[in-house]
Amino acid sequence: MNVLEKTLRTSFGEIENVNSNLLDWQEVDGQPGNYIKVLTVDEKRHRVDFLFRQDPHKEFAKHNHRCTAVALTLEGLWGYREGDEMHFPGTFSYEPPGSAHTPYSSEQGMTVYASFQGTGPEMLDILDEDDNVVDTLTLDFFKQYYQP
Repeated sequence: MNVLEKTLRTSFGEIENVNSNLLDWQEVDGQPGNYIKVLTVDEKRHRVDFLFRQDPHKEFAKHNHRCTAVALTLEGLWGYREGDEMHFPGTFSYEPPGSAHTPYSSEQGMTVYASFQGTGPEMLDILDEDDNVVDTLTLDFFKQYYQP
């Protein structure tokens, strides 16, 4: 039997392996209908990898990236309020620092794999309706959802 079948995390050196099936979905504070499974947090390299899920017809707060973000759609159908395209399983999104958007899901909901890679611990600025920064999400924000 493969050790990862029944083990949440294994590691050797700096390599970490995760059985994401054993992680619980956790609702994101202040974002009803948005859930996260944090796979890795690498403070040394200012990086976080996670699975992100939205219930049908939900959105995540408008935000500006202070990091580079990539996302691969695994399930569902979703888009950005500021764009016309819809992402479906197999689509990939590259979001450079300075990009701002409001992700929302369709009647199908959505699940993506995402990776944030920054130059410091700051990852996202949460914006209000006038694009003023009301909060900054850092690596510490993601660490609260990390399950050892």
